[in-house]
Amino acid sequence: MNVPYRAEHKRKDELNLGLSKSHIRMVAIMIIGVLLAVLNQTLLSPAFPAIMAEFQIDTTTVQWLASGYSLVEAVIIPLSAFLIGRLSTRRLFIGGMATFTVGSALASWAPSFGVLLAGRILQALGTGAMMPMVTTVIMLVFPREKRGTAMGMIGLIIGFAPAVGPAVSGLIIDSFGWHILFGVIAGLACVILLLAAFGLKDYGSFERVPLDGMSLALSSIGLPILLCGLSTFASSTNYVLTAAMIIAGIVLLALFVRRQNKLEHPMLRMNVLSSKRFATAVGVIALMQAALVSMSVTLPLYIQSVLGQTATVSGLVTLPGAVAGAIMAIVAGRIFDRSGARKIALCGGILTVCAGIGLCLLGAESSVILITVANLGIMVGVQLVITPLNTWGINSLDNSVVQHANGLSQTLNQMAGSFGTALVVSLGSVSASFVSDASPTQKLFVSDHVAFITVTVLFAIGLSLIIFRVRDKRREGAQPQTRSCVGASEGSSIDKATSTNGATQDVSSQTITVADAMDVNAPVLYDDATVGDALKVFAASETSGITISDHDGTVIGFVSDGDIMGYLGKIDASFIDPSLNIYVLFDDDDLRSRLTTLLALNVMKVATKKVITIEQSVPLDTACHVLAQRRIKKLPVVHEGALVGAISRRNVMYYLSCQADAEDGISASDNAATTLREHSQE
Repeated sequence: MNVPYRAEHKRKDELNLGLSKSHIRMVAIMIIGVLLAVLNQTLLSPAFPAIMAEFQIDTTTVQWLASGYSLVEAVIIPLSAFLIGRLSTRRLFIGGMATFTVGSALASWAPSFGVLLAGRILQALGTGAMMPMVTTVIMLVFPREKRGTAMGMIGLIIGFAPAVGPAVSGLIIDSFGWHILFGVIAGLACVILLLAAFGLKDYGSFERVPLDGMSLALSSIGLPILLCGLSTFASSTNYVLTAAMIIAGIVLLALFVRRQNKLEHPMLRMNVLSSKRFATAVGVIALMQAALVSMSVTLPLYIQSVLGQTATVSGLVTLPGAVAGAIMAIVAGRIFDRSGARKIALCGGILTVCAGIGLCLLGAESSVILITVANLGIMVGVQLVITPLNTWGINSLDNSVVQHANGLSQTLNQMAGSFGTALVVSLGSVSASFVSDASPTQKLFVSDHVAFITVTVLFAIGLSLIIFRVRDKRREGAQPQTRSCVGASEGSSIDKATSTNGATQDVSSQTITVADAMDVNAPVLYDDATVGDALKVFAASETSGITISDHDGTVIGFVSDGDIMGYLGKIDASFIDPSLNIYVLFDDDDLRSRLTTLLALNVMKVATKKVITIEQSVPLDTACHVLAQRRIKKLPVVHEGALVGAISRRNVMYYLSCQADAEDGISASDNAATTLREHSQE
């Protein structure tokens, strides 16, 4: 085997994120803004009982603080691309944060529920306008090879900030009251505004997209009217008016959908729902979102008003579930990559229904521990459903419409949360009216109990859709005798042959192994090489992929021509934020600038670091199956952990052709493997 190619360049510091001081300052300010905005979305639930007591309102009214917030975001989401194309990033951030600050201060003062709701709506307006732009700019400001780190950082904030929100707000509410909660938010927002005024600069350029005024009017009027009708039918004395609002809202939204299908540049591309797989995924996720948001409103009311616990306790009850859900979102993605969507989504759906039944069985004096366990089950189950189904649905669409699909999905999720809350709370209020002779606490228990039942029914509907509509695409070319290799994880080494029943077999000397077909002269790079060094090897060997090893011969990476093409390619594509929105991005760096930067990069910056390796003694058909099932072109071959060569699809084809010639008597079969090892080149 050739001695690995060694570069003279020194490895760059792995901790260097490639940002200037001004960019680091900008990212820090925006990250703090994201953190506050995400925290604000989950801070208010523990305060609902205190707000109801102060303003003498019922659950049907207080739920507007949650559903109204989601509704405003649903209206703002389609406008985000328009806003970022018309306003500079600095103006949009400061304007959004200023609106958020005014709303927080107004809510802190709030002498009436109407003022509090107005403040909450201003908060939603600021968040909806600012958050998607922030995540987009953070992604753009990082060098290409560090954008995964940037998105991981944002993902952690989005995932874990809601976990601590209710617990922190519960402590503040019990100690100082809910007015102070909004005061703290307003104070922190003022600090961020000052930092942005002095430390934030404009960044990037974005496409100016048109805005259809009629579409905006139809959605902005139709959504609130429909929600108002759904929210008030439980307490309305004029059912004709309530029915009229529901019908009018449905009609306006139907006109909105019809208009989107006719426009050249619609606010939302509704035609992506023509994919049954995507429509199923969106429907299930919307049901889960509706149930989850509804439960976040109902659970604190039950804990504080029925069980008599404090706001701190109600916040702490949700903490384990929020943390576990954030972690499970990562785990679920990995499981989906290995086993598909159906199994994991079924497990999640069953778990949500079982945990929902647990909530339905709670009594007027149930243990807080039981509530915590039920909430934990729901949060984990929801992530097991949402994470794989989101990817499963998107994968059914063409890449050209992915950004539109995500925009539609996020809008529907916000609408589902808003409408679901209104529906669940209204049904609970109607149920409480049937026990007019009961005490206020008993009425609230009945209301919460019916709400829990409704949430469980939503979970059950979602589970039924999963059972009947979610199917994994059958894996083609599966070989039973190598089934254990299908599950080989990235970074693992395949070193055993298996029988059809999974029992380990000894590899006999008569078995055609990877060693018979591999290329012992495959090009290799050390891990301190640069991309420029890799390009020289690509050109000299005419290969499509190069294994990277350390100086002890251990495989630590693999760089392909696709990795380099991906870096050089312009980013005229969509960035999709998992929580709020999407944007169309435009890369303004020219090719020469990108190439200059690329040549000096350490090769590990663009290489794949999790590599599947295969032991040289493994049967060749096992390697064939892995190459086909994983859709990869080449596998590094190891012996006792050390790199000894590589096997590619071309190597296998060459070996098979030698065997075919041998069968025809053109060459001796005994010399086929030798001929391959001497002449096969990538």
